[in-house]
Amino acid sequence: MNRTVTLLSAALFVTLTAPAAATAAKVTPEATRYQPYTKAAFDAAKGTQRVLFFAASWCPNCRAADADIAGNIARVPAGVTIFKTDYDKEGALKKQYGITYQHTFVLVDKDGKALKKWAGGKLDQILTNTRK
Repeated sequence: MNRTVTLLSAALFVTLTAPAAATAAKVTPEATRYQPYTKAAFDAAKGTQRVLFFAASWCPNCRAADADIAGNIARVPAGVTIFKTDYDKEGALKKQYGITYQHTFVLVDKDGKALKKWAGGKLDQILTNTRK
């Protein structure tokens, strides 16, 4: 009897959670336009305009910029990829780009060389700085 209840419970769980898991697993094109920084993801986006957003979880301006970007992701052109970069953990990346404080953005070229760097702002500043 216990085994039957366990099997039925497991089947019910799978039935109820499978649609949600399938929906969550779908990645929209917009979702790839703003993503956490990883070297692999950064390298994979080499054909796009890449922007590094050096953000800290404790920074209120960073949180506001993050909410603005995430809430308006459909406004980000298909050829732009924004990487939310952890200011507190990415020491080598900060050194590479001369980042001295959080809430800094860096537009880089296909080879990873900084083209523009600016402090502060939200999505509108990113869009302005990535216009060709």
